[in-house]
Amino acid sequence: MQKNIANTIFYSLLFAMGGAPTIAMIIIKAQTSNPEVIYQALMGLSVMIACILVPIILIQNAYLWMKRNSEQIEQRIAPVARFYLLLNVLCLGYWLSQQFL
Repeated sequence: MQKNIANTIFYSLLFAMGGAPTIAMIIIKAQTSNPEVIYQALMGLSVMIACILVPIILIQNAYLWMKRNSEQIEQRIAPVARFYLLLNVLCLGYWLSQQFL
């Protein structure tokens, strides 16, 4: 498997797991500051976002897996891998800021 394709698959799966709760928390924090509402809404909204986000990423990764030996796809997918890495760093930064600031 090509390096950029493998990185894209890994980073996108990582984002699928961590991105849904992060997106949910950003939406919830914009609407309320009540801790009880935040926890209840976080669980439900995370599941709803994950039900949309995970299948899209799995379809993308299935396509990349089928084309894993293509040099042309390898070159075009490099910015996507960096984009998913940036999203993961931003999600991590958001959660760290929520814990410590």
